[in-house]
Amino acid sequence: MVACGLKFLSVVLCVCCLSGGTLRAADAGYAYGFAKTEITPEVPLRLSGYGNRDTVYENVDEPLYVRAIAIRSPEKKVCALVSLDSIGFAGTFTDRIAKTVKEKYGLDRDQLVICSTHSHTAPHPVEGLSNIFSTPLTEAQRNASQKYWTQVEARIVKTVGTAIEDLKPGTMALVTGEVGFAQNRRVLKNGKWTGFGVNPEGPVDHSLPVLKVTDGNGRLRGLVFNYACHCTTFGGDYNCLNGDWAGYAARYIEEQQGEIVAVCTIGCGADQNPIRGKKDVAKDLAIGHGRAIAVEVARLLKQETQPITAPLGTAYGKADLPFEPPTKQELETALDHQRPQVRQHAANMLKHFEKEGKLPTSYPAPVQVWKFGRQFTMVFLGGEVVVDYALRLKRELKSDDVWATAYANDVFGYVASERMRDEGGYEVDFSMIYYNQPGRWAKGTEDILIKRIHELVQQAE
Repeated sequence: MVACGLKFLSVVLCVCCLSGGTLRAADAGYAYGFAKTEITPEVPLRLSGYGNRDTVYENVDEPLYVRAIAIRSPEKKVCALVSLDSIGFAGTFTDRIAKTVKEKYGLDRDQLVICSTHSHTAPHPVEGLSNIFSTPLTEAQRNASQKYWTQVEARIVKTVGTAIEDLKPGTMALVTGEVGFAQNRRVLKNGKWTGFGVNPEGPVDHSLPVLKVTDGNGRLRGLVFNYACHCTTFGGDYNCLNGDWAGYAARYIEEQQGEIVAVCTIGCGADQNPIRGKKDVAKDLAIGHGRAIAVEVARLLKQETQPITAPLGTAYGKADLPFEPPTKQELETALDHQRPQVRQHAANMLKHFEKEGKLPTSYPAPVQVWKFGRQFTMVFLGGEVVVDYALRLKRELKSDDVWATAYANDVFGYVASERMRDEGGYEVDFSMIYYNQPGRWAKGTEDILIKRIHELVQQAE
């Protein structure tokens, strides 16, 4: 195996808002800052995303990064958005970072968003996705991962600080294009899920919104882009470190535009896969997807835009999503299942049942909103959120433009829509086992989450 220097995972979009400080008269408008830090591991680690992986990665295809944008409003509120090249992380991870960022830079919780690119060729988190592997991490592998993630945590905090230090007056504008490599992956027959593949009739969101930031002379300083698609161009048989299409897209945009930072967030694409192929063509496909985004971004940057000047309001909260847990008898039966993860999940749930007398009834899913008046609304959702939510929010939110990002602040499981409950399948029924959640979501969960989003949008006004 070739040890390729894990320098550090990155692409957690970390959005921070800081209050305080005195503004010079020349800085009375919005100001923006950018930062980028490598987080490639120093030693090979186990990659996440697929349960069959049982060894550390073989090579480093591409370095990993954490990227951030800081935003200071005319009202002296500073926000930072951070993106991490990662499969994701637990809420406990972001809670610690938020606490440190508050202590160091004064940002409140609603002023910080941390996102992941959800790459399936990135290091496995110490916190989160705790039941994904059929072969659990060894003690040595876990210790190496813990050391890595401790370093990542510190580098995220430092990157936020660097972005804040980089604040300079400028202009931010939204342009939206389209890229078509995302495909609905839920194959149905007679209204029921039959497996993964390509469903040409299934819902998709091919929009590519881009926030571009320029200085007083109109020079591009950096940007943020969002696309609703899984970073799963590589399958479980590919065991090299790589940021997938999201990493390539950021790299090519930065190379084309020169001395900028391109921050990537992932939209509500939990049921969307990129165009995929066999192992020997996976890298070429990932590169192609990244270049497709870079080409579209280059086109969008040439368009005339209207600056975002409306006041910035922020809100953060939780939505208690209810479970439909299995019975004790069902769990006992699952102890004999042929799949190791199912057996372990059943044992974990039975242990919790014996200790507490019942299984957890709900999960506090994080919801965050940044609202620029009626001009622009950004919604950040925890979990692997399916495309139905983004499409619904774009219909319901009374804003000129809506930006919906998933995999933010806590990747705790899939968040399937009400439509999918009757269809069943992986996202609805099976995925919760790997996240060590009791069972699938109860009827009405979609409306509970949407209602909470609307409440926070109103709070941010």
